[in-house]
Formats: sequence, structure tokens, C-alpha cells
Amino acid sequence: MKLLNCAIVMALKAIAVLGLCFMSLLTVVDATGRYIFNHPIIGSVELTELLMVTVIFSSIPLMTRSRGHITVDSFSQLFSAHAQRMQDHIANLISLVVSAFLAWVTLNKAQTTAAYGDITAMLSIPLAPFVYLMAALLMLDAAYHAANLVSGLRGNTAEAGHD
Repeated sequence: MKLLNCAIVMALKAIAVLGLCFMSLLTVVDATGRYIFNHPIIGSVELTELLMVTVIFSSIPLMTRSRGHITVDSFSQLFSAHAQRMQDHIANLISLVVSAFLAWVTLNKAQTTAAYGDITAMLSIPLAPFVYLMAALLMLDAAYHAANLVSGLRGNTAEAGHD
């Protein structure tokens, strides 16, 4: 199981890094073409948007796995350790439910997008694979929230996985 988790994390990191690199390269080449040669890359905005989807949605489960989401604990020190643990469990449960709900809604949207054959306006790139990717990554995020919840209930907050 640990090997599978490492493979998933490496794949997500590769998707995020490659997406950022391609986005940077696309921006440089498009700006150079636009301002120096008066010939921009057609569809560069669409490509950037699709690359942003891959970067953002591959990063969400990575942050959940490493427990890297921003938390505000202004009043936590006022509560006992038990109350703080209960707060963490409730937050993990709410996060799991929200992430699973978003995955379900996004999966339904992906099916609709595929059925309608939605494509981008300039380059005619099918949108369904990207929306399915979003749904799959949100499902993975929900699974990581579930792992965080279970490991928190067992009292092992590091189990779900810091690198």
C-alpha cells in the first residue's frame, strides 16, 4: 500500500511540475511571438486554462495527503488536547464529505460534458477528459481525507503521510 501511495504522489507531483513548466514555456513563447514577431500562439489562453486545471487539481490531493492545507487555530490553545483532537476529527469528516460531494458533482458534470461533446472554442480540444481528471483527483482527495480521519481516530496523525 505504501508503494502505491508513493507512486500516486510521484505521479501527482510530476503532473503539477510538468503543467507549471509547460504553462511557463507557453507564456514565454506566446509573449515573445505576440510582442516581438506580432504572431501569438493561437489558443494559448485555452491551453493555459487546461494546464491550470491539471496543476490545481493535482495539487489538492497532495496538500491533503501532507496535511498542508491552511488552518486557523486562533483559539485552539484555549481548549484541552482532547477538544483539539475532536476538532481535528470533525474538520477531517467535514472535509471528507465536501470533497466526496464535489467529486460526485464533478463526475456528473464530466458525464454531461462528454455526452454533449463539449470542446474548446479555438482549438476544439475535448473538455470531458479534463473534467473526468478533475473528478478523479477529487475522489483521490476524498480518499486522503478518509485516511487522515482514520489515522487521526487511531491517534497517528503522521500515518496519512508527511514526506
